[in-house]
Amino acid sequence: MNAREVMLTIPVVLAPDDTVAAAVHKASASDLDILPVADATGRFLGAVSKADLVRHAHDPDARVGQLDSADILVCHPDHPLERLDHDPMSSVPHRTVVVVDEHGRLCGMVPWVNWAVDEARTQSGHPRSPMEVRTLSMHLHWRCLDCGYLSARAEGTPVRCPHCGAEQSAFALHTED
Repeated sequence: MNAREVMLTIPVVLAPDDTVAAAVHKASASDLDILPVADATGRFLGAVSKADLVRHAHDPDARVGQLDSADILVCHPDHPLERLDHDPMSSVPHRTVVVVDEHGRLCGMVPWVNWAVDEARTQSGHPRSPMEVRTLSMHLHWRCLDCGYLSARAEGTPVRCPHCGAEQSAFALHTED
């Protein structure tokens, strides 16, 4: 299984000149915890986690391009996922894969690499390891982008934040590993 077969197209892409305030607003429209950063031509420059955006929300004039890049893997659309250099026992088990073409342009993302790598290995004849199997919903929560409040995903998207009163649009999915 190659990256092209399982990658998601990304409706929310940040620009390096976006302010953190603008990026937080854009990020609220995405279910991904890590968002790609690309220039006007679509060339991939890095990725920023929603958590980093929230941490820098106190400085609304800071630019996305000034933030540290999130921990990601990068591959070509035709790269076999079973050949990714991914350690399921690592301290960062849910690394995101960003898919870029031969010109460095952003094509898509594989946000749940453990699932994709595990599935690719199984399809190519590797035995499934219990340590590689991850339950995606196990660690997902709704996070208020205004104050950081976490709500259990099983309860559905909160209508209002019980901590700061923010509306439903201020919530985004958040993964805690």
